[in-house]
Amino acid sequence: MSTLCLLADPMHAEHRVLCREYAAVQERCSRVMAQQRGEIERLQAQALRLRAAVIVRDTALALAREDHARLVARLAGERDTAAVAADLVICQTGCLGHGDYWREQDQCRRTGLSCVLVDAAKLTA
Repeated sequence: MSTLCLLADPMHAEHRVLCREYAAVQERCSRVMAQQRGEIERLQAQALRLRAAVIVRDTALALAREDHARLVARLAGERDTAAVAADLVICQTGCLGHGDYWREQDQCRRTGLSCVLVDAAKLTA
């Protein structure tokens, strides 16, 4: 039995050493997992903030595009009104004031379209 006790002591000692190492490894793994959990939570929070920032940016961009479209439409309407007014001034000056200089058989030589003054006379008649 004494030889069995001699073998048991080194085996018990080695087993205790292995158990301590195993406990140290488990502790290290627990620390690493806690760090990773913290990192994952931080990254998830960052992803949420970035998604919110993208939503805010896209909303602002959509609103700016709508404002731009409204402005372009309004300016186009103003430009058309201004162009019609300018054409009328040119017609009144060039045709009425100078003996129908731009008109040729009720057609405007300047624009190639029907004379604005003839069209206006038809509307008032």
